[in-house]
Amino acid sequence: MKNLMRLKPTAPGFLLLVLSLFGPSSTAFAVGSGGFENATFSSIAISQSNAVTAQGEEPAAISYNPAGIANLKGLQVESNMGFISVITHISKQSQDGKTQSSGTLVEVPTGYLTFNPGKVFNDRLVLGIGSDSPFGLSNKWDSANQAVRYTGYKNWLKMYTLKPTVAFKFTDWLSVGAGAMNYRVFNFGSVQAYPNNAIVPGSPDGQLRLNMSGSHWGWHFGARVKPAPKHQFGFYFRSPVKIHIRGKVKVERSSFAPGGRFESGAYSNLDLPMNMTWGYAFMPNPKNTIEADFGYTRWSQHNRLDVISTDSISTFDDMILAAISLNAHDYDDTFSIHLGGNHKVNDRLTLRAGTLFYTAAVPKNHLIPAVPDSNRLAFSAGLSYQINQMMALDVCYMNMIGLRRGVNNDIGESLGGSGDGKYTSDYNIFLISMRLMWEDLFDKMLPGSKPSEPAQKLEVSPEIK
Repeated sequence: MKNLMRLKPTAPGFLLLVLSLFGPSSTAFAVGSGGFENATFSSIAISQSNAVTAQGEEPAAISYNPAGIANLKGLQVESNMGFISVITHISKQSQDGKTQSSGTLVEVPTGYLTFNPGKVFNDRLVLGIGSDSPFGLSNKWDSANQAVRYTGYKNWLKMYTLKPTVAFKFTDWLSVGAGAMNYRVFNFGSVQAYPNNAIVPGSPDGQLRLNMSGSHWGWHFGARVKPAPKHQFGFYFRSPVKIHIRGKVKVERSSFAPGGRFESGAYSNLDLPMNMTWGYAFMPNPKNTIEADFGYTRWSQHNRLDVISTDSISTFDDMILAAISLNAHDYDDTFSIHLGGNHKVNDRLTLRAGTLFYTAAVPKNHLIPAVPDSNRLAFSAGLSYQINQMMALDVCYMNMIGLRRGVNNDIGESLGGSGDGKYTSDYNIFLISMRLMWEDLFDKMLPGSKPSEPAQKLEVSPEIK
């Protein structure tokens, strides 16, 4: 029997900060390095198409180069709220014709906090913590369409991370940063047709629903070097992670189980890839910066996602569950190129723009509508506005195009389904951010840091005169 189930797989400003720090993303879309990575960390980063590894100096740099927070002063908090919509079209030469996924709008919040103890450590040490959703998935299709019926017509990966981070500035030209990353997958699963007809041809399908969760730790590291005033280099490394996930398989309308319904325990391993990114920023003058980044993501670590059932139901149900639980993914390593820049119009307004290109992680022989991966081209633009000394606003928009891709594989064909066709996707991403800054907060709190009282005028006694 063919493999059937392939699972892939965030004043008013302060309120927004609280929501992003303590209300992590419930769902996210794959808008990162191919596969199901979601790299929507901040408006500043997305507005420059993530070409920020060498220059980013904002709390959100915790997620794309933690060395970037080494120059931040005092206490700083950043909130980013993303709004993402993806629509995938499949044109087929079959009885089903064209189909497309629903274009549901999903909110993806992220939040970051940094604090620099100031003179206590000679302005060299900065601590931080962040929360975001670096991987995610959310799509829904017409359950009656044969392209998705046996491969998942509703798919999701709901997760977030916590990132305690420390950065240290060794010299004015060298900074490093590193920290742990706690990945928390709180709902990973799908809904698909349950193939009773695999045992008894012509039997009506039931429905299978899978929900799993788990957590694990990883780590990341970043460095930034500025050998000359106009040149700056950045490097970022994120470790691979294997998350052990456990949960339940629920089946309705089985033709073989007593009463037609049953539940079974399930477990699997979710492999998340290692990433390395190099960046170079050129500053020809104080008003303009241009950056180019190159990224490598080792998606080949994600080669299997076997969902194993733990309970015995009936002979035929056990056979079906065993067949649909084996999933060879065999993803390919991916590369990304980012080009972005910014222009300071004045002390308050900065304009940003960029473009990027990703290669696909999912090979054609394993591609299904649940993760309609392809080579991607994106364009972005945004702006930053310094409202006052303590508050800044950032907004951006990105349009990403999943380039047309032909698919011809045998997934689901033994049951009368087929994912063959021409795939195209359209991603629309909008982010709004708020940054709050208290740059001299800790220095003011140090003993003896208050302005001294004016010296008393010495009065000379007449006798002394």
